[in-house]
Amino acid sequence: MAIILSHDNLQLTCELAGERYRSSRFDWNGLVSSARWKGIELLGEEKPLFHRDPSRFGRGLHNEFGIKTCIGYDEVAVGQWFPKIGTGWLKKDAKPYFFYNDYQMEALSFTADRDGANALIFSCLSGERNGYAYEYQKRISLADKGFAITYTLTNTGERPLQTDEYVHNFLCFAGKRMDRGYKLSFPWVINESLLGEKVNPDKALALSGNTVECIRKTSKQFYLGGLSNGHTSPVALWTLSHDGLGISLSEAGSFVPSAVHLWGWKRVISPEVFFSFSIARGEAVSWERRYSVT
Repeated sequence: MAIILSHDNLQLTCELAGERYRSSRFDWNGLVSSARWKGIELLGEEKPLFHRDPSRFGRGLHNEFGIKTCIGYDEVAVGQWFPKIGTGWLKKDAKPYFFYNDYQMEALSFTADRDGANALIFSCLSGERNGYAYEYQKRISLADKGFAITYTLTNTGERPLQTDEYVHNFLCFAGKRMDRGYKLSFPWVINESLLGEKVNPDKALALSGNTVECIRKTSKQFYLGGLSNGHTSPVALWTLSHDGLGISLSEAGSFVPSAVHLWGWKRVISPEVFFSFSIARGEAVSWERRYSVT
């Protein structure tokens, strides 16, 4: 059963491992599936209405490790197991790794505990296979006008853990579809000529300075890859606002991002800030994402 954290104007719903999501892509280890500010829902879902399957597709603040650089996939033989951090052990097939595939999976050992009145700690142990093993903890805690997600990953195996993590922030304020009123801003000027990829089929997005603005409805998926390209040390920060609702949600990371992308569809917009890491045997790494609402 989901666990509720709340104070003042904020209520978070945090789901347990396997409660609804049970696929091989996203992190099972603690999911913020709902964030309500003064009764207004801020989060959405990956798929449009009537195409949603919570056991397979992403929702809320659903993070993922190794969307392209999945640990161990190239080193193991077909039919052997490789680690998808926070998800499980996946069985390699004969094709190159693709995050959208449904892999045969063995789940991990998960626990969830309260840490006082305003925090939850989600943990998992991987066990060891092919020299890979880890312990992974995610702490979700309420803060003034927001909340924080703190990650700690410890390498308990023989082989290094080298990959990245990002949150597929599925955002949708009060259920309002993507249209005029949504604006996403960054603390750097976006160089449109340096984007790695630009998919804007409905011309619904307009870029100007440090902002990406929705200027009309979109019925097709959009994607902007490499929003931080050309900047050597941008901060891990974005703010999504909606003029009509008068609400803004921001994410601030404790790290320099390795990449920043944007994906969206009819009823969801998703800024994605990547954190890359390499952890040697016996070492650990921690990072944090802080969300604030105004």
